[in-house]
Amino acid sequence: MTDLLVEIGCDELPSAAVYEAAEQLPALVREHLGAEPSEVFLGPRRIAALVFDLPTTTPEEWIAGPPTRVGPKAAEGFARKLGVSQDDLEERDGVWGWVKPPQPVAETLATRVDAIVRGFAFSKSMVWEAGGIRFSRPVRWTLAVLGDEVVVGESSFGHRFASQGSVAIPSAGTYAETLRGASVEPSLEERRRRVVAGLAGLGDWRDPANVLDEVVNLVEWPSVHEGTFDERFLRLPPLVVETAMQSHQRYFPLGANRFAFVANGGDPAVVTAGNERVLAGRLEDAEFTFERDVAHGIEALAGRLATITFLRGAGSYADKTSRLVEWVVALGGDETAIAAAHLAKADQAAELVREFPELEGHIGAVYARLAGVPEEVCLAIEEHYLPDGADAPLPSTEAGRVLSAADKLDTLTVAFGLGHRPTGSRDPYALRRAAIAVCRLAVEGGLALRIEDPEVRAFVEERLEGLLEAPVEVVRAARGAGSDDLREIAALAVFLAGLDDERLAPVHEVYTRAARIVGDAEDGELVNKLLLKEDAEQVLADAIEAFEPSGELEADFEAAGRLAPIVERFFEDVLVMDKDEQVRANRLRLLRDVRDKVGRLGDFSQIPR
Repeated sequence: MTDLLVEIGCDELPSAAVYEAAEQLPALVREHLGAEPSEVFLGPRRIAALVFDLPTTTPEEWIAGPPTRVGPKAAEGFARKLGVSQDDLEERDGVWGWVKPPQPVAETLATRVDAIVRGFAFSKSMVWEAGGIRFSRPVRWTLAVLGDEVVVGESSFGHRFASQGSVAIPSAGTYAETLRGASVEPSLEERRRRVVAGLAGLGDWRDPANVLDEVVNLVEWPSVHEGTFDERFLRLPPLVVETAMQSHQRYFPLGANRFAFVANGGDPAVVTAGNERVLAGRLEDAEFTFERDVAHGIEALAGRLATITFLRGAGSYADKTSRLVEWVVALGGDETAIAAAHLAKADQAAELVREFPELEGHIGAVYARLAGVPEEVCLAIEEHYLPDGADAPLPSTEAGRVLSAADKLDTLTVAFGLGHRPTGSRDPYALRRAAIAVCRLAVEGGLALRIEDPEVRAFVEERLEGLLEAPVEVVRAARGAGSDDLREIAALAVFLAGLDDERLAPVHEVYTRAARIVGDAEDGELVNKLLLKEDAEQVLADAIEAFEPSGELEADFEAAGRLAPIVERFFEDVLVMDKDEQVRANRLRLLRDVRDKVGRLGDFSQIPR
């Protein structure tokens, strides 16, 4: 047994690629080295794995070839392909094959390391030379150290600026220690710990834009420092200051005119002065554009929306605003929501939003407050982009929730109308996120949301399958109940998911027995009671006529369950497929009514039993 270190060195990786490598590396090590990685090391310039107690030889490997029935020529070609004699082949279970003998691991590592490198699948990759591999950034070196022997490559490399370049790794087990001596912290977790400890040492730090996960992968030798900026910039709205800090520079607000930043080594005084100059420039730009926007006023900004395209084929933001007002009215919004709809997109014409798009909504509310717009209208403007994530909060007011729903339903309807339905991982207009938000606004926000466009409706309802705490098949059953109200669909799904089998079984049986016979049949004719010859079918006709779901799920389900013995007797006493065509059609219509009325409690064919 011995230890093995494999390292892939490259140009600085995007933080997202580091996390993708963290997910993929263990599986690639298992696949190509046949062992579980004992430790993984991830940073902006390297991806590495350390395996303890690796066997020094590979195990025997059976390589299956052609079936024996195809004749000797196939076996001869198979042996030639492997570079062995045909006499070395064995026959097992009707197949020719070859037992590849154990090999020293050292002799196979070059091929295996190359396979690991080529095995990564990044969301964004590049090829930097003809016939080269695909990787997130150019690969500059590979290294494999088996015990204390370098088998692949020559050396690792230290910190780009604070070390002497190449770093010899004496043994696999001393990899991390050696790199730390070259100003590289190879452990992502340790870099995070150092950054958090450094920030905590400076006081009450904040990370409103959640940049910490990115920052720990931007530096190899992190050090945390404090900077300050001119107090005059505190006259700007706090979110503007924080956005200027975090949007481009990944700084952390410390309160007042203080901020923290993470450096990748360097002289503290020099890097602090440099970062203070950069932030001062950002804040001066923000101050200038903010004052220009305020001078114009929110009404003037709204007047410019006709010159800004919302979506090609869907008109301008002025058109979007007109549709928003119509949606708000259709959703029952009050005067506050309607007033907010008129101004919700005004900040799309703001210079500050062009510089910092993440301020949209918030800065519009700031400009509205400065113009004397009522606070409840300003709050609806500020919150109408919420929820902007699966766990994000909903707007805090009814007007905000109505405006948010209107905005997202308009975007969905327009985008689908233009043929922009998401496909696979491609969703450039964030329509899945919008659909999830619509579901949450209905389920958690209590809005009665009905979607007329069948394609958009189906797309939105599909998001309920991942949002509700109910099995997918149960949500689909609820969707099949015929309601067009997202709240009702969600409530029904949760109710069905909570039923035990004793309560579900009778209703499930009533629906599915009827549905199996009539299928999707719809003839529009009513049941003719004069053609009901058998007592059992008369009783069923009276019972299904009396059964009328009221929306009270407990009572409706109890009533549907009482149909079970009546339906059972019907199938025992009545021949549905009677020779008389009129009688047969009438009995099928009766079962159609059973299917349709009980089906208002759910499409139970979706629930396997």
